Amino acid sequence: MRKLILPLAMATATIASAADIEIHGDVNMDYASYFDSDFDPTNAGNQDIDLALKAHLDENIAVVVKGTTHSTFVNENGELQESEVRHGLARSTAMGSDGRYNSFEFDGVQFRWDVSHEVTLIFGDMTYSAGAFNYYFWRDASRYAVIVREQNLRGIGLDVGNDKYGRGSLYLGASDATDHTVALFATYGFPLINHTDEHLIITPSLDWVFGSEINRSHTYVLGTEIDYSKSYEKFNYGIYAVWGLHPYKGQGVHSFLLEPSMNYAIFNLALTYFYTITDKSYAAEPQLMTDDQMLFAVEPSFNIHKKYTLGVSYEYHDPDKEIHGDDFQFLGMNHYIYPTMNTEIVIWHGYNFTDTDDTPFGKARFSLGLSGKASF
Repeated sequence: MRKLILPLAMATATIASAADIEIHGDVNMDYASYFDSDFDPTNAGNQDIDLALKAHLDENIAVVVKGTTHSTFVNENGELQESEVRHGLARSTAMGSDGRYNSFEFDGVQFRWDVSHEVTLIFGDMTYSAGAFNYYFWRDASRYAVIVREQNLRGIGLDVGNDKYGRGSLYLGASDATDHTVALFATYGFPLINHTDEHLIITPSLDWVFGSEINRSHTYVLGTEIDYSKSYEKFNYGIYAVWGLHPYKGQGVHSFLLEPSMNYAIFNLALTYFYTITDKSYAAEPQLMTDDQMLFAVEPSFNIHKKYTLGVSYEYHDPDKEIHGDDFQFLGMNHYIYPTMNTEIVIWHGYNFTDTDDTPFGKARFSLGLSGKASF
């Protein structure tokens, strides 16, 4: 979907005279040092910036123009690839690399027509995903998902619903994957319980592509998300659970995610358990939408101040259950700082326990870094 910056500049100039203009964005960046056994550091810095300009032509019609920029690196196959913020050395952009700074590129345009308060028609470029993680290393839905990773199409869409009766989307159009593919995506969140102190939302989703060259191993994906939360005066808890199904070479591949969390006074506890049932006739990696076939992560944390939280995290990763010796463990500390609303700065450090160098941290054992994220 990313094209040259010129169409973005032209579109921005065209709609600059609109009566009401909004600018939204997600800015994500980091710096990290990864130390090998000789305590020699490798330094990396990444960024992931997405911006959208929304111009209201009148009270019901709006035009949205999107732009993006990502740091990049050259992978082991000599291909240019986007780096990942706060993930690890393997897919990071080295300090001093030419790929750290790239120009903004056009990333899509939409015409949005609010037919009513509950119905919006969309014409143009649409991005969708389902079954995203709360686990901080896998929050990027363009790379990791239980149901479907981010997909892009150009066509027609429909957003419907409200907070009381639920919200849903239906998108149909030409996929960005190839010029021979039509994509269909449908989702709807049903609020079975919708009280001030208790919520239960069930969201089924379906993604289906049609064509002879779909540029992926699975023609369809379906799954369901369950999100439950309950609040008391000082005690709050929630459970986020996801099931996803996508076929690989004619065989079903099932993914499961369970992310319970709780808070009591200043104490918080978050847990992630993920597992994919794969076809053992093939390697796990091409069947996965994640880096690991199995992941367990737990983080207790304490709200030391309203703007500072201290967490201790433990993670166990297994990329392929059929291969022995490829698993690893990571133990670290996270210092969360919240300067203002929708802004987070994390100072982190930890140790990678492993017998193999084939991990996101490479040969590094001890690592530390700083990451920042803001949404507006």
